[in-house]
Amino acid sequence: YISVKEVAKHNLSQDAWVIINGKVYDVTHFHEHHPGGAAVIVSNAGTDASEIFNSLHPPGTIENHLPPECFKGRIDPAALAKANAARTAEKQRTLAARNALPPVETILGLDEFEVGETSVMSEKSAEYYRGGALDGISKDDNKSSFKKCRLVPRVMRDVSTIVPQTTLFGLPSALPVYISPASNAVLGHPDGELNLTRAAAKTGIVQGVSYVASYPLVDILDAKAEQDEREGEPMGMVYQVYVRPDRVKTAEMIRTAIDGGCRALLVTVDSNIGDFRQSVEKLKGTTGDAEPGRRMQPFTTFAPPHDPSLNWDDLDWLQGIAQDVPIYLKGVSSVEDVRIAHERGVKGCILSNHGGRQLDRARSGFDSLRRIHEQDPALLQKLEIYVDGGARRGTDVLMALALGARGVGLGRPFLFAQAAYGERGAIRAVRILEKEIVTAMQLLGVSRLDELRPEMVECLGEFWK
Repeated sequence: YISVKEVAKHNLSQDAWVIINGKVYDVTHFHEHHPGGAAVIVSNAGTDASEIFNSLHPPGTIENHLPPECFKGRIDPAALAKANAARTAEKQRTLAARNALPPVETILGLDEFEVGETSVMSEKSAEYYRGGALDGISKDDNKSSFKKCRLVPRVMRDVSTIVPQTTLFGLPSALPVYISPASNAVLGHPDGELNLTRAAAKTGIVQGVSYVASYPLVDILDAKAEQDEREGEPMGMVYQVYVRPDRVKTAEMIRTAIDGGCRALLVTVDSNIGDFRQSVEKLKGTTGDAEPGRRMQPFTTFAPPHDPSLNWDDLDWLQGIAQDVPIYLKGVSSVEDVRIAHERGVKGCILSNHGGRQLDRARSGFDSLRRIHEQDPALLQKLEIYVDGGARRGTDVLMALALGARGVGLGRPFLFAQAAYGERGAIRAVRILEKEIVTAMQLLGVSRLDELRPEMVECLGEFWK
């Protein structure tokens, strides 16, 4: 028998197993083609989906649609019954927790969403959102890096009219922030990424869509089309590209995104191999190898979801697929890499350490921006620079803009907001940022974003110069 514990490890869109009528199936590469949508599968990944499956499908459906190699084995019936009882109790707990949440209008800061998110999700799912690589140093540093700086306001300026609108990735945006692409939003709420699409369209900000979103790309693009029709104008959407070993599949996904209205490609460059998020793996019950290793032999064999051979020369291939759609590199930290990106004709760079989920101790996006400002500020005029990671306040956003960033991406706050409150939570998150940005602009003495200046920010190490 396959253990229930083993099945539970495979509970993500990029690694999805389900139990159906006592049998275990790997549906990782099937769910995005599921006629009923991927969300119903991903939301049940790692668990027994027999009840909902049998209510919707006739006998023989699996045999007719899944190849034999997707069958992994049988589950222990006694262990499954015990696990299902525990799952039922957990569903009742989360339902009660969701009903007990305070009204979304009472949420006054982005960090408050995380409290609500934690109560309505399982411990494993919540840790997937919160977790960072290894010791979580980079994850924590993303937020704390903003605390190293303070603002220097100007006074006696007319701030009776405030204009926070801007252009991000070549798209109009109501605020200098965008929703960073992130995976598995459905772990927090059944509508997952669709909550974010609707909220972005209704508030006028740009949504980044992940290659590994829990909903299939076509479903998200359909939701975009519905919102475009309802709002009377196209919403801003950009697509995060992970270059996979199957380059044909990667190219196909890029073309689908562009045809569906995505107006920029964010090519992920800091995630060419898998990560190790220790806290998440602990909850999964992952074990390691205690056998002798390969000693002096090189490591050349990997089975990552992404292509570890990705390099600068691949930009020509990517631009050939994208045609006139601009390419941005997501996950850059080094000033030298930003220079190379400019030389290679890239439209811009997103300074990020992947939310602290890849290389622990990697520099934060905001600190990378500071380094560019100190070492080569002319770069900030040559290509678009964005900061992704750690921002939780409107003042964080304005500090980044003052130092030369065009915009700031937020990922976890929007995941937390939609997990707790769905679409309305994501909208509330935007309104919180709007109020904080507008208020801070007035207090800083600027009426437009282009009036922000580097001298309005001073950081640790500069205080006593």
